[in-house]
Amino acid sequence: MAAYVHASFLSNYTVLPRFKGVDDVLALDISFNEPLFGTAFHSFSIINAYSTNTLDHRVHSVSPETLFPDLGFPLLVLGDLNIHNPLSDPLPHFSHREIASSTPYFEKAAEAGFALLNPPGEYTRFPLVGNARPSVIDLAFANPPLPPVIKSWEASLPSTGSDHVPITITLAPPALNQKPPPPRWKDTDWETLDPIVKGFKVPAAPPCPTPPQLDEWLSESLNRLVALLKEHTPVSKPSHHSKPWWTPLLTVLRREYHKATRTARKHDTPHMREVAGTSKAGYFKAIKAAKHKHWSSFLLTATPQSLWTAKRFAYGRAQPRCPSLPGAETPQQMNRVLLDHFFPPKEPFSPPPRLRPDKSAPLLTTDEIAAALSKCSPTSAPGPDGIAYSTWKQVNKINPSILLHILAPLVLLGYHPASLKSSNGVVLDKPGKPSYESPSSFRIIVLIRTISKVLERIIATRLLTAAWLRGLLHPNQCGSLPGLSTVGLLMGQR
Repeated sequence: MAAYVHASFLSNYTVLPRFKGVDDVLALDISFNEPLFGTAFHSFSIINAYSTNTLDHRVHSVSPETLFPDLGFPLLVLGDLNIHNPLSDPLPHFSHREIASSTPYFEKAAEAGFALLNPPGEYTRFPLVGNARPSVIDLAFANPPLPPVIKSWEASLPSTGSDHVPITITLAPPALNQKPPPPRWKDTDWETLDPIVKGFKVPAAPPCPTPPQLDEWLSESLNRLVALLKEHTPVSKPSHHSKPWWTPLLTVLRREYHKATRTARKHDTPHMREVAGTSKAGYFKAIKAAKHKHWSSFLLTATPQSLWTAKRFAYGRAQPRCPSLPGAETPQQMNRVLLDHFFPPKEPFSPPPRLRPDKSAPLLTTDEIAAALSKCSPTSAPGPDGIAYSTWKQVNKINPSILLHILAPLVLLGYHPASLKSSNGVVLDKPGKPSYESPSSFRIIVLIRTISKVLERIIATRLLTAAWLRGLLHPNQCGSLPGLSTVGLLMGQR
């Protein structure tokens, strides 16, 4: 057994190799003065094993007790264990001997709380000669303290010439303040919400308030409404194992396939093996058909907006570039450099000490709100509150007075509250740049709260109407005007 450690790693960590009294096992104890991986632990161990068959094929050279000790700090167990089990490779038919020799390892791992990191069925060995099937024998297990810092398990590196594929296991500190899963607004229980939304009352805005008073009133009103909507909306459960092409029929076929496989393994008769083979062939044929049907349906229903999604599915997504900015080494420093570039400091705006209604401003109407919502795309990404435009459209359809009573005081007082200006910024690289060491090689997409965008659209429509009626627009103005575009500008040229 051998282990290679990068020199830069040794300059920051203490690494102590240990042989556990067995030739086929090497342990690395890693320690550091500061806690590792953003956890409270100062120690971390890796056990690398090469377990081979002994003369008694039911026993391997490395025992389960050696591989899975009970430790109170993070432990990663990995290596070529030479065991075959449906938990790591659910599709093949294994012999009784293979099951008997592998079961003690998985039982001991489960007893000690270890989690298998390998995605089930992802092969790690491809025989170069002979008729042997590909297999999953290079396994990795993590004890209970370790999974929070496991970022990924991948077998995507180029071949090294061996019949075993190189595997990359990435460890990273657990994310602080993890973003909660987004709600699935298309599955909101509107049948239950309908009478609740109809009876929802927005408290009256304070008369002639100070800006902080209006901010507090708006935040309380919106928070109550948003909490009510999210209470009746399930959250997404994103996973790289998600299969949008999966159907209830595949669930039934998978159940029947596993049932037939277990029966064939138990009785091991030619008829049972034939039934298991037929069930397996039908199951995988149905998977292939479901994938093809889903892809064909997606392409047939593609819109101009979803064509880029189809292209990304077909060709894959380019790896995003991480900014490499001079003088910015930590994420916090990069964040500050990018913010200063995109949003240069400016003199702070001082709102009036007390807000008073503008008597010349026309009162906001439900028709204005409905018109503004009708122009909002249901597929637009929401801001920090996660509320989609489709949700506001449904709320306004059930009870138009809610948005009217929330937005009308803001229009009448001529004030855009600070709570509506919070946003999420997404930094994207500009393709084809010779260097990415400058903030100008990147662009930012600002996702503001959707209700704030509705208010902005209402004000923009009013400004456009006022400018049009007062003759403030040039006769040849075409940009940002409804029904006009560059084509209209070109046709107007003499």
